[in-house]
Amino acid sequence: MIRAFSLCALTLAALPAFAEDAASPEALAAARNSDQGIAIAACRTGATDPDAADQTLVKAGFQKTEDEGSWQYTSATLTVMMWTVPGFCMIEDSETGTKAMAAALLALSDTPLKAGTDGDGCTTYRLYGDVTGTLTGPGQDPECTSETGATLRFSLPN
Repeated sequence: MIRAFSLCALTLAALPAFAEDAASPEALAAARNSDQGIAIAACRTGATDPDAADQTLVKAGFQKTEDEGSWQYTSATLTVMMWTVPGFCMIEDSETGTKAMAAALLALSDTPLKAGTDGDGCTTYRLYGDVTGTLTGPGQDPECTSETGATLRFSLPN
């Protein structure tokens, strides 16, 4: 139990949006209200309910553009893209590396996430139901880890 609490505290400490006392309720609230926290919460929902995620992102001030079958949202350093039908939502952060993105996902999750790897060796997280989150670096042909950017893809099985 103490070990699990220590791991949680270390994970929270890795979040860039957190103040010095990373485990404080204020720091967690700040992380949840950051663009990254809002995007993570919206994309977790967006994989199964794009309309609810759309409302969350628009209400938070993300700029929305529409394309046939997909929506894209931008903030200062984030891009969120999702299909208009359930199945896929992606966050690309141009400043946060994969370690910090993983820490944010884990810290902001309501339940412990089961980690694994995909066919390329990149980290995956089982979120709820059939939703899987896959963490990579940014770009079209990403590496599994990056210090200068991160992409988190939420998807349902094909």
